[in-house]
Amino acid sequence: MKHSVIIRTSALFLGLFMAIASLSAQQKLSVVAMPLAQELVKLFPDIASGYIDFSGNGKPDQTSDLNEYIPESRIRDGQLQVQEILDFIVDNWRFITLDKLKAVRVAVKSAPGTISELIAIDYASALDDSVAQRDAMGDGLYLTPSAYKEAMTKISAIVSAMAAAYKKEGAKSDTEFAAARDSLFDLVDKGYPLPSDLPAEERGVLSTSMTSVILKEQAGNPKRTRTSIRILGLLKSVEAAPYLVDLASGTAYPLEAIKALGEIGYKPAIPAIASQLKNAESPDIRKAALQAAGAIGGAEGLDSILEIVKPATRESLPPDLLEASTLALAGIAQKGNTDPRILASLKDLAAMARPAIRRYAAQGLGAFNNPASAETLLALVNTEVDVTVRKAAVLALNKQKNEAVIPAFLKLLKEKDLDPTLKAAAITAVGDNAGGSLGINVIIDALADPTDAVRAAASSSLKKLYPANQPLVTGGLTRALAASQNESFLVEGTYLLSVLADPAAIPSLQALLARPFPEVKRIAVWALYRIRSASNPKVIEEIQKLVTNENETLAVRVNAVRALGAIGFDSPQLNIWQTLVTTMQMRGEKYAMLRFCAVRSLGTLLPMKSQSAAALLRAASKDSDMELRKEAVSALKNSGALSDEAAETLAGSYIEAGDAELKVRLVETLADLGSSRAIGLAAEFLSAPQNLALKRRVISAVAQSPGEASAALILDAAKDADAGDFIAAVLEGFPAKLMASVIARRIQSESDKNIMSVLVSLESLFTE
Repeated sequence: MKHSVIIRTSALFLGLFMAIASLSAQQKLSVVAMPLAQELVKLFPDIASGYIDFSGNGKPDQTSDLNEYIPESRIRDGQLQVQEILDFIVDNWRFITLDKLKAVRVAVKSAPGTISELIAIDYASALDDSVAQRDAMGDGLYLTPSAYKEAMTKISAIVSAMAAAYKKEGAKSDTEFAAARDSLFDLVDKGYPLPSDLPAEERGVLSTSMTSVILKEQAGNPKRTRTSIRILGLLKSVEAAPYLVDLASGTAYPLEAIKALGEIGYKPAIPAIASQLKNAESPDIRKAALQAAGAIGGAEGLDSILEIVKPATRESLPPDLLEASTLALAGIAQKGNTDPRILASLKDLAAMARPAIRRYAAQGLGAFNNPASAETLLALVNTEVDVTVRKAAVLALNKQKNEAVIPAFLKLLKEKDLDPTLKAAAITAVGDNAGGSLGINVIIDALADPTDAVRAAASSSLKKLYPANQPLVTGGLTRALAASQNESFLVEGTYLLSVLADPAAIPSLQALLARPFPEVKRIAVWALYRIRSASNPKVIEEIQKLVTNENETLAVRVNAVRALGAIGFDSPQLNIWQTLVTTMQMRGEKYAMLRFCAVRSLGTLLPMKSQSAAALLRAASKDSDMELRKEAVSALKNSGALSDEAAETLAGSYIEAGDAELKVRLVETLADLGSSRAIGLAAEFLSAPQNLALKRRVISAVAQSPGEASAALILDAAKDADAGDFIAAVLEGFPAKLMASVIARRIQSESDKNIMSVLVSLESLFTE
């Protein structure tokens, strides 16, 4: 034991030392000396310390879901190269604000130097994609689950403090309110969202407070006013919307107000938004108006958008504004507006030169489940060169669930070097479609794909197709497994067979037991455990061999033992019981789970052999493994009966049982097998303070043999007031003559008020 403690302590200090060393190494990293690197440091000053502060808390975070340190992903030379920094930025675009990502893109494209020019070529596409995805995601700070939970707790506390101060009033409360409000402004300025579950009262106080700031400080404090408008949008404050409409029509804060009104979804704001859409000189304001009109979906806004995207008008539009117009139209369509003018415009826009416009148009076309939209989307699937546009077209067609598109999806899936995300989307679409049975074999082949997302999509689609296509899925999968030598495919396919648990796969699973891959064997045995079929003794024999084979992994052997128990079949030729008895007698900590499962499985082989019962009795009464003892006691219930000597042995083990759960199982087993020793052990158990749930089990066990002794024992347990109703219900099932006699005697002498309460409730039932 001491050696074990020393080893664990040493391991702990070693891990701590390595973590400190790693942290120190990160902090000592320098940044390569070139102009582009310095521009990136200007945008993210923390790069000079080896990290980027995504969460905005002023320190480097290293958690299970976020590591803010920039790794040396290309060259381990003690300094950060520009490409290493850009890799990190591209990988973590969600955590970076849109304006920062755009600034990175500008810095990369404009940096001087030959190497910088090459870097600009290599990273142009990745940065464009990052900017587009961040733009589509919207404003706000992206947080990991743990960071989000921490932030929401903090912000909820701040808003609660504001509400509490508002209730109390007074000078002190005024100061507390202002301090809490300032803290909230600071967090929202950093991009933090608001909790979605704020109580109505706190939302009301916050909405009123922000409206007050706007009315009071819009002339003198623009920053705070903009933050207040942002908060009202996050709150979706309909009450404050009329004030925002005034701002949207003005010249000081139209951009912020329009964005907030879009978030609120305030339809009366459409005239003001439409006016800005037509007349504003600022492209940013017009873009915000487009997005808000799309989010709200009003008729007047639609007319304005359609006017903008007309061929005669769109040529003079800035590209960003045309993208925003297309996205707004798509948003209106996705909200259920099937105006044919939207369909016609989106079909037209799907042929534009900019990929983003085609992608947004495809998203909108998915809302029109008709031949015209399907025709355009199919054309994009078949001929489009941009991966994101093709993926959008596949996703849009998937929404329509048109069986006629399956051939196009299958043609797509047969392309060489297909982008993994597009491939996964197409596989998912086939699985979601009633006509997807045509693609079952193609999807099965995708289980061998090197990309996790593709394999996951294939497995999910086959599971969805299985209920209506059981023979096709199981047959195709088993044939493919029989012909394959690809370990990854064999693992994926066998796992899917285990999930489907189709008895038709049993011959294939038997063959898989002979494969040289431990993980395939483990899953194949697990599949046979789940199927639980005794129809093939040869398969059971093969499973039995795995249990006794020391060359197999313990994981395989454990699953094999579980499978034998689940199948529950034995014969004189197999003698499964002997295998299980031998297994449960193995020694050594590494065999603990194997022994435990052997005990459990032995209890399912019926009728139980006397030798099996004897082995279980030894384990139940003497084994040093407490969990194994519990399982052995429960397994003995299936023995049918215990000899007096065996019952005494089992009852005698109660004295040193120590564990309350083991004691309960002893009582239950003895009671189920009709042993008179159950009453005495139950009385001893119930005489001491015990968990109520365990008490119920003991009472239920002895109630299986209604008599004077068990009735008295159960009544005594009613001293616990919490058990009274349960005990009364149990005793209601006892023979009437017996209970009438017990109640008549007991009610005359009982002094415990809780027991008396049960007796009185039973008296009216059993006494005529």
